[in-house]
Amino acid sequence: MENDNELSVLVEGVMSRGARIGLADATQKYYRACCRVVVRFCQTRESARLTDAILVEFLAAMDERHRRGEIGEVMRSALEKSARMLLEFERTGAVNWRRRRPASGLRDASAMVLDAFSKSACGELSAGSVRLLVLEVRQFLRHLDALGRDLPAVNIEDVREYLVVARPRHNAGMGNTVWAIKRFFAFANQRGLTALRVEALLARVGPRRVRALPCFTAEETANIVAAIETGSPNGKRDYAMVVLALSTGLRGGDIAALRLDEIDWRRDEIRMIQHKTSAAVTLPLLAQVGNAIADWLLSGRPECEAPEVFVRLKAPFVKLTGPTGALLMARWLDKAGVAHHAGDGKTFHALRRTAGTRLVESGAELALTAQVLGHANVDSSRRYIALADVSLRDCCLPLDSLVCTREGLR
Repeated sequence: MENDNELSVLVEGVMSRGARIGLADATQKYYRACCRVVVRFCQTRESARLTDAILVEFLAAMDERHRRGEIGEVMRSALEKSARMLLEFERTGAVNWRRRRPASGLRDASAMVLDAFSKSACGELSAGSVRLLVLEVRQFLRHLDALGRDLPAVNIEDVREYLVVARPRHNAGMGNTVWAIKRFFAFANQRGLTALRVEALLARVGPRRVRALPCFTAEETANIVAAIETGSPNGKRDYAMVVLALSTGLRGGDIAALRLDEIDWRRDEIRMIQHKTSAAVTLPLLAQVGNAIADWLLSGRPECEAPEVFVRLKAPFVKLTGPTGALLMARWLDKAGVAHHAGDGKTFHALRRTAGTRLVESGAELALTAQVLGHANVDSSRRYIALADVSLRDCCLPLDSLVCTREGLR
């Protein structure tokens, strides 16, 4: 690239901001190579600028390379991220280095339908339900794209085939999948996108199997907390997140999204909007938890402009995403001597179940437990009764008055 090339200036501007936020040399080298791919594409179009039209052409070309197996999904996502940052820098003179999710993998027509469906559901359902709905429908649309089916041409056999294909991925039952597909087709019917009616096929579905996953015992909880080494920034962050989950019962996603301005240090309270239910909740900030968070903020958290309390320890310093809770528990369960295996329920979410169970065991009414945990429906809190086995023994009825009539039962 020529030094006076306008595209070269864009690349240097983007990379200089990457260096400013502390990106590793290897990461900068990787994204510089991605930016050069974008520049070469612009040069093939004999353009000294990156425009919206060229960006669309570039993404389509990268999709085709991905389809042919020339590049993987991660590389395709990195190339898109680089192109969008270059265009953002050209327009604004600034760029926001942030993690981006890989492309949806849908054809443009399917992606547009999914986007419209998502927007229509936002006014009717909570944010968590919309995410679940979109996740299920995205999988269905990917299946149709793989078959080469446009929505108007979909038939009942295509839907039945998808349910058979999806069944092994849903050990807890197909309730969510069926619910999502029914809502999607109701939307598509209303918009005139398809005339196919699926109510008859999906009228009867097996009930969802609900099991009460375990919580941690008092001994396991103490061992986990004691095992976390708070001498490092990583340990300070993990310790603060664990004790916060145990004291408040907050979901892992809400802890990752907790902002600095949502902690009232004067009142020792946390006030936030739950991500799953979009409901407001106010929770007490206990001394142990407040001290742990303060230790992380003062001695472990990297200097950054992110509004979240808990951030990555490597650039870019943004909020935690992805399997944060799973990685955290994997680090400390073995050191705590807590036996665990895949599917046993001993995850970061088990800290929430532990907090709810301890609340029930303390004698709190179910309505109060639901309020603290942020359950919109008190029935969602009932499973915590099943985990409080010590308290359940107090509910047992005596059998002294029953006469045993068979010798084998004596």
